Amino acid sequence: MSNRGRQNVASFLALDLNMDWRYGADHFESTLLDHDVYANWGNWCSAAGMTGGRVNRFNIVKQSKDYDKEGDYVRHWCPELANVPSKLVHEPWKMNKEEQQQYEVRLGVDYPNPIIKSTAPNPYQRDNQRGKGKGRGEGNKKRGGNNPNRGRGQRQDMKSLKQGDYKF
Repeated sequence: MSNRGRQNVASFLALDLNMDWRYGADHFESTLLDHDVYANWGNWCSAAGMTGGRVNRFNIVKQSKDYDKEGDYVRHWCPELANVPSKLVHEPWKMNKEEQQQYEVRLGVDYPNPIIKSTAPNPYQRDNQRGKGKGRGEGNKKRGGNNPNRGRGQRQDMKSLKQGDYKF
């Protein structure tokens, strides 16, 4: 299982389902062939937000669309979605009755209904105003707010590590 896949599973279990992260760590320990005690338990602990660092809550649908644009991976592991077009394969619960009949998959029968809403609120969100149409507020237009170390998708102070400019 890829690292991204592991992160998605950990995020979904610990943050979306609000389950004890140790269940996931224990399951991975007993299932994965490349299991490493320290990496597994440390990563699960971190994914659950127990290390005091940044909590990475993944949007599973977005991740699926980003890393499996055409849905080939989804169709491989969920053969009941074989006939579903790419625009719906990542969110089959959005199919109406006619589409379910057309693509030969009945929600709740051939493929399970979602166990939670895909837009479940983030219990770890610091700013309670997000997602309520209020935007980012005045004077805080750039990503990362006023933090000078924050860049788009990567901390600015970590760039030296990518270049191999290690200074201890």
